[in-house]
Amino acid sequence: MFDMSVKTGTGPVVVEANNCGKSGRVLVLGLGNILLKDEGVGVHVAEELQKQDLPGNVEVIDGGTAGMDVLLSQEDSYKLVVVDAVQAGKKPGTVYKARLKAEEKDRLREVFSQQKWSKISLHQVGLLDALSVAEKMNRAPDEIVIIGVEPGEVGWGLELTEPVKQRCPEVIRKVLEEIKDDIHRE
Repeated sequence: MFDMSVKTGTGPVVVEANNCGKSGRVLVLGLGNILLKDEGVGVHVAEELQKQDLPGNVEVIDGGTAGMDVLLSQEDSYKLVVVDAVQAGKKPGTVYKARLKAEEKDRLREVFSQQKWSKISLHQVGLLDALSVAEKMNRAPDEIVIIGVEPGEVGWGLELTEPVKQRCPEVIRKVLEEIKDDIHRE
């Protein structure tokens, strides 16, 4: 077992090793622009996750605004977990989650067009394009999980607003819970 404690006030996420999917690789991709306050939440979460003692088959990437290039560079990711800001008109700090299996990838645009995902960011449009290209190149992940956080402000600034900052431990915990069944030490 691997103890990946996160300061959430709700205790550690304990991870047990197991065998997983086609390659066993998990890619966690944090998207966003850190120069635009809450728009950079995915990058901030990725930076915190990179400080964790994660197994070798889990790769956490600060995708910044270049998510498409990063995704297309992956050849054998079994599971993709994306963290990004999602503007859907809810209270700042609201956390959203969508999960799609390989056979549901064609539903990604439909998921993004649902009411709570109605105002997608440019990174998510780029993600849709990247996934389409990755599919054609036979590099698409078997499972996609998108964790979005409602931004409060997206003006110039390097710091997250308080409502979004307060939800980061929850987002980190959700990411760790998503990957806990898919990891093993190499």
